[in-house]
Amino acid sequence: MDELKAFNKKAHLWLSKIPPLHWSRAYFSGRAVSDIVLNNMCEVFNGKIVEGRDKPIISALEYIREYLMRRIVTVLNVIERSEGLLTPKATELFEGIKRDATAYHVQWNGGGDLYQVSGKPNHARVVNLAARTCSCRAWEITGMPCRHAVAAIWEKAANGGRVGALESWVHPVHTMERWKQVYSFRVNPINGRTLWTRVNAPTTITPPKHHTQVGRPKKLRKRSAVELEEMTQSGRLSKKHTKGACSKCKKTGHNSRTCKGQGEAAKTGKLGKSGNAGKKRKAAAN
Repeated sequence: MDELKAFNKKAHLWLSKIPPLHWSRAYFSGRAVSDIVLNNMCEVFNGKIVEGRDKPIISALEYIREYLMRRIVTVLNVIERSEGLLTPKATELFEGIKRDATAYHVQWNGGGDLYQVSGKPNHARVVNLAARTCSCRAWEITGMPCRHAVAAIWEKAANGGRVGALESWVHPVHTMERWKQVYSFRVNPINGRTLWTRVNAPTTITPPKHHTQVGRPKKLRKRSAVELEEMTQSGRLSKKHTKGACSKCKKTGHNSRTCKGQGEAAKTGKLGKSGNAGKKRKAAAN
């Protein structure tokens, strides 16, 4: 926050008015067992239903229901192919944590489950294996032992302690068993509208008054000012991360001005073949 204040006082004042527990991992309670600070999950779901958002309400709900049916089946197929105690993503993250833990030095106090784990100078952390906490708070927030905790667990095992499988120290939310429980529910198929039961509703819900806007309806989300600034440069759309094709040889990596003659050679080859064929036909006619 001090660095932000030195950079922009107005931004520091604006951010100071928001409680830190809503945007800073250091103040998360750990109840959600997640350190996500963005709404990426909502964005992903919103992107998946983009084809159904402009439909009438019942058609939009039917689109979402059918998408969820396909989604559940896709995840169940992944579960059938997966092995191990943790989910594939949790396994990938935990393997990275274990690689980092090999560079840490552990000191045990000789009694209890308190360990001092140090890596960089003046960056020691205290791990309590009994409470499953670390002073870096990553274990509490994510439910997955941090690199300090993994190093402490290895130290306890080296001193004859019973630790079991390293994956058993991970919160159950990251296990395959919990993943299977989440996707144990199904979205059942239903008949089409022609077979729906007609009901005599006491009220009739009329559609809202619709005013046709000028221009083509927009389906894409509105981009922020920062995104637009990154996309545009000097008033023109940036071609960053795009591959253009040469108009002569149709190959990527260069344009017509920097073409080394590939296109001309191809054209010449084609003209040469057609010219030879014409000469042969003329000689045969004579």
